[in-house]
Amino acid sequence: MTVGDIAVMAYPQKIARDIVIGMARPINHHLVKLKAFDFPAETRSHFKRELRNWLDEIQRIRLKPTSRRGSFKFYFDPLFDYPFGGTETEHMEGIIDFVSSEYGGIRATKSAAEMVEWLRHFHTHLAERLRNGEDVLDLIPE
Repeated sequence: MTVGDIAVMAYPQKIARDIVIGMARPINHHLVKLKAFDFPAETRSHFKRELRNWLDEIQRIRLKPTSRRGSFKFYFDPLFDYPFGGTETEHMEGIIDFVSSEYGGIRATKSAAEMVEWLRHFHTHLAERLRNGEDVLDLIPE
């Protein structure tokens, strides 16, 4: 499915990039919650619903003045490279520790290294599909 049939919003590139950067932290935290932790179904549904909203907003962004989509780098860098590049494992350990402390000491089911690899793959695939104008909502993990 393409995203061509949905309402889109065009922004100057800097503002569009700022929007994506602003969503990077909550998107990454929710992805970690879904993949690295075994939350109850109701809680997982909440995380998936929020991810669906954020990813839907990102896939609707177009760049002024031509209403084109961003490049692979436009999406990948703010969502993965900026927050993780060069400090992947340490940053992931921090997110895992934060989630654990926020949710009563829940234990991660995956290591930080496993999550870094999974998240890199996820964002690579996400950025490719966003660049190509493909729907990305089916990428949300179960």
